[in-house]
Amino acid sequence: MSSDTRTFEIEGQTLGYPSFYRDGSSALGLFLVPARSANTLIAQSGFQVAEFLPGRAAFTLTCVHYTDSDCGAYEEISLALFVKALGGSRRLPYLSNGWDIVRSQAPSHTWRLPVTSTLARDAGIRMWGFPKTLEDIRFDLSGGRAGWALHKDGREVLRYSVRAQGSRHQRPSPTPVYSLFEGAPHVSHLTQEFRDLGVRLGDGRLSLGDHPVADELRSLGLPKRPLLSAWMGRLAFEMSAPEKL
Repeated sequence: MSSDTRTFEIEGQTLGYPSFYRDGSSALGLFLVPARSANTLIAQSGFQVAEFLPGRAAFTLTCVHYTDSDCGAYEEISLALFVKALGGSRRLPYLSNGWDIVRSQAPSHTWRLPVTSTLARDAGIRMWGFPKTLEDIRFDLSGGRAGWALHKDGREVLRYSVRAQGSRHQRPSPTPVYSLFEGAPHVSHLTQEFRDLGVRLGDGRLSLGDHPVADELRSLGLPKRPLLSAWMGRLAFEMSAPEKL
């Protein structure tokens, strides 16, 4: 892990590495999508998606309701793809990529990352090179389900909800996250711990709106039911400093 001791003054706050996110809740949807279309979406990054089946890549939709973090309380939606590891050893096609997901070792690259806080947006851009933008995200917890709705430019992009129920505990595990930072590929490590965790086949409900970003998601064959969905009733994690790949 990096020993980067830099600090950043953002909106009167002094932030540094690692950055801590102490409490909140989250929902995940994992979808299998066409690899060719996925590569088109992230072509400018220089990364390439990892195939888990011939011609199929894994897309993740992660919605987060932060209640206590170094950047305060805010909403976030991550649209990301698992990508090929850089600088790795010889690997078995498909099987190695799937095994990496099971071990939380599959690197991901975030395609879009809307948030509801200028502090969270600016910290993500300046400290990691994440593609954070300031958008309208609405969180709702009612009727036994947790849902998020994303609007951009006054138009709906997506809605996603899962059953808000779980009792499992997942201990901390570091996961690599790729980004373009200071003009070059970097990797950071996201160490997450989940409580009140529930993982289910299907269950997640995704709908798309009339915004151009929704049309880009349609190029991935969405909306459809996720391969699996998850609810994390309590989360805590930290993000390390980016290291050049």
